[in-house]
Amino acid sequence: MKIIAITGMQGSGKSLVQGVCDSKHIAYVSMGDVVRKETTKRGLELNPENVGNTAKKLRELYGAEAVAVPCINLVNEVETKNKENTHIIAVEGVRSMHELNYFKRYYDVEVLAIHASPKTRFERLRSRGREDDSTEWDVFIERDNRELDFTIGSVIALADYMVINEGTYSDVLNNVENIFDNLLE
Repeated sequence: MKIIAITGMQGSGKSLVQGVCDSKHIAYVSMGDVVRKETTKRGLELNPENVGNTAKKLRELYGAEAVAVPCINLVNEVETKNKENTHIIAVEGVRSMHELNYFKRYYDVEVLAIHASPKTRFERLRSRGREDDSTEWDVFIERDNRELDFTIGSVIALADYMVINEGTYSDVLNNVENIFDNLLE
């Protein structure tokens, strides 16, 4: 089985990959969902500060690959379910080389990076309106810097596939679909 690790900064368009995976019957695991669940479990409101602090605290307590550990359990669960394309599982939200290397201990891994400019990403987050999205520029930059401290820049730089998400939605979607079509061959 192969993991397709999806990476990119906040608002880059990583979540559009989920729609592609759904249409191609590829299992999808979100690392962000793991952090949001842990934030809620701790009785904290879902907002950029609390979710970011939870991610940071998990890494301080359990090591740099802390978020990847429960994701492996989710991947293993998904692997055992009947899916059409169980030889590929997408794991969205890889933010560090430590997480990437943790996944590589157990699975063959290829990385797909989604990239967009800070201005584009910020506008998307303001429009999207998810509870933990940064809608103030200073908070947005603070989160970018926190994720860069996690070494997400290295994961993006070493990606096997790169999609620039500055064009139309259909162009980006076509690019992602082509990548998954090649992986399914």
